[in-house]
Amino acid sequence: MKQKNSTLTPAQIKKTVGISYLGGCNSPKLVKSLERNVMTYGVYLTPGNLSGYQVCPNSDNCCKYCLNGSGRNKIELLTYKDGGPIQQSRIKKTKLFFENRPAFMRLLVHEINQARKKADAVGMTLAIRLNCTSDISPEEFILDGKNILQLYPDIQFYDYTKVFNRTGLLSRYKNYDLTFSFSGENWTDCEKVLKKGHRVAVVFEDILPETFRNYPVIDANGYDARFLDIGGIICGLTYKRVANDYVNGKYKRPETTFVNRNIKDTSEKQQKK
Repeated sequence: MKQKNSTLTPAQIKKTVGISYLGGCNSPKLVKSLERNVMTYGVYLTPGNLSGYQVCPNSDNCCKYCLNGSGRNKIELLTYKDGGPIQQSRIKKTKLFFENRPAFMRLLVHEINQARKKADAVGMTLAIRLNCTSDISPEEFILDGKNILQLYPDIQFYDYTKVFNRTGLLSRYKNYDLTFSFSGENWTDCEKVLKKGHRVAVVFEDILPETFRNYPVIDANGYDARFLDIGGIICGLTYKRVANDYVNGKYKRPETTFVNRNIKDTSEKQQKK
């Protein structure tokens, strides 16, 4: 859907693009926060440059193991060579973002307004995660000269990122929360973030350690609303097997520094990178 018509309704945009929705509040990962009285609206795009557009800077060490290849989409990716309906829908949404930003944003605003009504109706806090499987600056989500954080100053937005400079947004927007992510190769930046009192997410193979490189580790698997966490900690996440882990139908253990092995003392036995 190339940019050409700015008068389409949300329903017409979806029909033209060939999608049923842009984002939603029913992702298995996001619904975990309901127990914390947080209803999260999230958007899933295709990671890396799978759509022909790069949405994940600094993802060389982790894109292959992205959660895009988990859940129901894992089954489809293992069944169909080019992915099934889920993957194709995410590609369409990503292309819409780059090829017709006004239409993407009108649909996004429409769905956020619906999500807010839904959250208000049940007395929950609404949170927005724009990058469930991407890493795009919220300042690029622009409509009528304002970015999405400015359009909704009273709504909590949050993201994970591997883009160090994006942490600068935290001082400019009170409604934006960011958790920096350890790629396996960016510990120097991670430590800068931790020393400033922010959080860093680290993926572990299965069992979470009590500490990682002398920083306390919390179990971040139970809910996704990271803005509820304190700073200066490691948010430990357990690795989820994805489609790319399977070769000829058999699971192959990922060989990457992105997934941290379970060793007794990670603070002493890992060399800083």
